[in-house]
Amino acid sequence: MSERIRIRTERDHDGIVAIVLPIDPEVVGRQAELRLVQRARVKRSDPVHKERRLSTHQLVLATGGSRISLGRTLEEVFAYRGEALDLELKIELEVDDGFFFDTEIEHDLSSYGRLPARAMPPLPHKEVHSPKDRFNFIANLRAIPAKARLVVLCLLLVGGPVLAVNAIVGARDQFVPESRTWFYDHSDSDGESESPLFKALAGSGVLGAMLWAAIRHQLKKYMSFAARLPPHLSLARGSRCSAAEIVSGAARVPIERAVVRIVAYNREHGQYKDQEKDGKKTRTVIKDFTSDARGIVLYEQQLLYLQANEPIERNLAGEVVFDAMFDSLYPSVRIGGSHGLSLCLEAQFLHPDYVDHDVQMENPAVAEKDFFAPRA
Repeated sequence: MSERIRIRTERDHDGIVAIVLPIDPEVVGRQAELRLVQRARVKRSDPVHKERRLSTHQLVLATGGSRISLGRTLEEVFAYRGEALDLELKIELEVDDGFFFDTEIEHDLSSYGRLPARAMPPLPHKEVHSPKDRFNFIANLRAIPAKARLVVLCLLLVGGPVLAVNAIVGARDQFVPESRTWFYDHSDSDGESESPLFKALAGSGVLGAMLWAAIRHQLKKYMSFAARLPPHLSLARGSRCSAAEIVSGAARVPIERAVVRIVAYNREHGQYKDQEKDGKKTRTVIKDFTSDARGIVLYEQQLLYLQANEPIERNLAGEVVFDAMFDSLYPSVRIGGSHGLSLCLEAQFLHPDYVDHDVQMENPAVAEKDFFAPRA
């Protein structure tokens, strides 16, 4: 259809203008609808995409072309290319020319958003929001209170054998007739063949993840760590405050070579389809997902030595300046409530021998318009 109709766009003093030009005489005189949309396109298997209409225009395709003023609708929207989600700006043209199906064509408007080009963050995004947590298990175990240490040892003494026995039962049931299985049968809820060993390993994987999460929670008890933005602070270009106003906490043991960071990053939101068992039936369900993406370090300080029970904030020098967040990240946007981007602000305590701490600060008030302002 694009060979029969062409769409081009240009700027004028009133904003953006779309020019729809019929090439094929057969489409002249047809009714058409032009829609300006922002679309969230999910980049994973069985995706659920979503879009929102920014404006809708009715027209009749004319020989000399039609000029449709889109005004300044694009001034507060933007295109985005991310890890698990893209945000697209499109013109959709639907032509009333079919008995069963109308013809649709699209035109990309990504270059027309007013958001300035984003500055490239200096670090890969995973090193910002998910730095590798390397720690010494024995040293960390010694640093936590006796009660927490006992909980960890109990989890290991009880959880480890349970995982081993579960795997052994699955392996045993794999190689015996159905009538002689102990726990895992050879079929699923639909009556189809399924491996007992696979069932056992899947169960052990889930149980192991829960066990490790519980152990890590106890290992973090070598210190308290908290973070919040001062109530008087709203985030805008030029905003700044001392790191000591944001971060607080103390360790029960002396701390060496720790790093305190305050980071900001975008979080992608979307949906996908999944299959779930419901008795003997399989049904398709829609699930939400999040994926942490582009990030920037706003503040970082190394603490060479902290005495036991010494407040962290007494050792934090300097200010957190938020301008880089407006230059490198994207403003929050939601499409249909389930898709889009959010902005996260997080404080981190990184230590080479102990489990790291991270605290996400709740719903910071952000001047969204400052993302669209030119960089100084």
